[in-house]
Order: sequence, then C-alpha cells, then structure tokens
Amino acid sequence: MTEREKIAGRIRALLAKTVENGCAEDEAVQAAAKAAELLTKYNLTVDEVRLRENPFERQSTVHDDAVGERLWKVAAAISELTEVRYWVSPRGVWPIEINFFGFDHEVQIAGYLLTICRNAMLREEARLRGLHLLKSLVKQRQIIHPFLDGMADSLHRRIRALKPPRPTGKGLVVLRNELIDAALKDEGMKLKQHPMRHSRDFESSYRSGVEAGDRVALNQGVRGPAANVRRLDGRG
Repeated sequence: MTEREKIAGRIRALLAKTVENGCAEDEAVQAAAKAAELLTKYNLTVDEVRLRENPFERQSTVHDDAVGERLWKVAAAISELTEVRYWVSPRGVWPIEINFFGFDHEVQIAGYLLTICRNAMLREEARLRGLHLLKSLVKQRQIIHPFLDGMADSLHRRIRALKPPRPTGKGLVVLRNELIDAALKDEGMKLKQHPMRHSRDFESSYRSGVEAGDRVALNQGVRGPAANVRRLDGRG
C-alpha cells in the first residue's frame, strides 16, 4: 500500500465520524476539520479518496460455441461503457475465454450485461435451429453464423451508444485508469490486442440478426443484478 493510499484510508475513517454514525457533535466537527487538513496537505480530493477505496475484481467466462465466438464484440462495447479492461483469447485458441478487470461494482455490471446478451443470442440461435431442423448442418451454419454476426454487431453498436458524455474534469478519469492499470500490473498481466474474425455481413441472414439485436432489452443490464449497484462512474 502506498503512502497516498494510507492517507486516503485515514481520511475515509475521519469522514465516517459523523453524528449520523453515532459520534458526538464535537468529535464529528474535529474529524471533519482534520480530514480537510489532510486533503489540503496531500493535495487530495474527496472523489479520489473514495475512488481509492474500491476493490478490484477479475471475472472470466469460457465459451465453446458459435455465440461465444462472436461475444468478444459485445465484450468490447461493454468494456467501453463500464470502463473496465477486457481481453479475449487469441484467434484460434479454443475454447474462448473473455475476461473483465476493474473496480468490482463495474465488473459486476459488465458481467451481468454480457450474460444478458449471451442468453439473448443463445435463444435466437435455438429458435433458428428449430426453424431449419431439416436442413444439413452445413446449411444451418450458413444461416445461423451470419445471423449471430449481425446480432453481435447490433449489440455492440447499441451498448456503445449507452455511454454517457464524459464529465468535464479529466483528472479523476485519468486517476481511475492509472489505478486499474497499476492493479493489472500487480497481477502480472499485460494486455495485448489480437486480430479477431470479421462479420459475414454479406449473407442474407445478417440483417435479420441485426434486427434481433435491436430488440434485446439492455437497460436491465446497465442497472445491474441488484438495486444497490453503484453508478458507472463509481459514485452514489
């Protein structure tokens, strides 16, 4: 733990000494004054102090099907929305592993949103297989794979569009990215981008997949699996 993190922890403890938390009024005032003194002395802000409190989490999922082969597109958009780091197994490695890393509440949202998208794609894939059950496996793949490409591309586009405008101040954004990168380094991980397969957008079923992706309800994923999930910017 760095000196700055230790000071941030001390300030958090002081800020927790409030009348609402059972402290006497004089004690609460003295704690607030000391917290203000430390903030000034170490050039810290309350936002930075609270940001340094958040723990990190890594979430990995393994996929060995046609949906998982395209799910990296969705994961990339989710990473941009939630501002977590993500990486995927290199092309040709099977099964495919998708990883999210970042502040725990943001990783939880990312994982939940990925699950929603994966389940929607699996339902559509099963529906298509049922419709074309009498066709050969080759014919089924020629219909289903471009459809899933279209659905993944649609979800990628829609998730990216959900990202709110970046706040005016950039200092906190830079700090949060530095903290995540430092935590990644501590884990011994260095991210590297690998070329991934492209969409078969020339097939007729691709457009149907785009339309199916447009129908998926994404708002429940952004809200998260529980009512107490924090906002994407880590506040609240």
